[in-house]
Amino acid sequence: MDAAKENIFVTRAINIANSTMEEVMAQSFDEKGSEAGGYALQFDGINDYILLPEVIDIGSTSSTISMWVKVPVVGEGNLIAEERVGILLGNHSQSPNSNWEIHNDGQIRIYWNNGDKNHYGSTDLRDGKWHHLSFVRDVDNNLLKGYVDGVAEIDENDDGTNITFSDAFYIGSDYRQDGASKKPFHGLIDELQIWDIARTQAQIIADYKTGIPNPFSNSNLKLYLRMNSGMGTTVFDHSSNMVHSPITSATWTDTSSSWSTTLGTEGEADWTEYDDVDDFNGVSEVPDDIYTGITKTITVVYVDINAATWAVTSPSGSPPTDYKEITVRVDIPGGDSYAQLKAIKSAKTIQNYTLTYSPYGD
Repeated sequence: MDAAKENIFVTRAINIANSTMEEVMAQSFDEKGSEAGGYALQFDGINDYILLPEVIDIGSTSSTISMWVKVPVVGEGNLIAEERVGILLGNHSQSPNSNWEIHNDGQIRIYWNNGDKNHYGSTDLRDGKWHHLSFVRDVDNNLLKGYVDGVAEIDENDDGTNITFSDAFYIGSDYRQDGASKKPFHGLIDELQIWDIARTQAQIIADYKTGIPNPFSNSNLKLYLRMNSGMGTTVFDHSSNMVHSPITSATWTDTSSSWSTTLGTEGEADWTEYDDVDDFNGVSEVPDDIYTGITKTITVVYVDINAATWAVTSPSGSPPTDYKEITVRVDIPGGDSYAQLKAIKSAKTIQNYTLTYSPYGD
């Protein structure tokens, strides 16, 4: 290959690498991931809870309650067969009362107004994996819904009777603190939100992929416990209400990331449907239409990062992590030369890019 032609191929290859990387990096970190922060709260199913210091009265308005949860498999985390997984949020047995929970077979449950409405989902969440849950009461449209990972499992055309809550909610328990009636939660909770509006399925799916930007400025967000501090006995509310709440016995854990372990598509048909960076893993394009012989390959791998130096351990010894390394390699015809662009997609920090060109191969 003469020098002029090689220069054309090199320039074209670098341009393809850059434009491809921009498209990949524009996607979410992980379709199946919560907003990263490195921490969550673990509830032991015995005596762990949070009691909000004030009432959040969503009894006569539309509402949405969302969170990430990770429930242990039966036999782990103090969870036994036929035992209720526990209360996520609630104030039973006060009057009036309502609970949002995970029931005996691992399915979500809405228990509204002391059982005026009592509905169950279908998915058994006792699998040791992270799941995104949302419970919606739509007063304007008379609907009651419960979502698991963005899919509606409770869909009722009756939102129940309006009530006025006079007692604050527990997280991980309720007011039944003694005896057989006690139903403490087994598992991890992260990113808990309470809204005074009925959020749409599209908004819920968007939450399923990312966190809430500028939560303090959103007047409809009444509680937002990111659970990211990782220390202390207080969980901080990032809504404008600042309902900072004391933690009783629940412990911090740094296993909050709910990223998918398989790198690749989750059923998306093509590039137009890709919605996270690892959907591109393994993509190998057909030869370029104009410059015959130029091909590109995209790989995505979880990596470990030194936060101070950004030194990369690739691949990670214990995936998934909060970092993915994307490599776009564009091969140049006529030899072993290629253009290669690497980037680190981080779940929680500003992105770093590195560009390398190797005219002589590996």
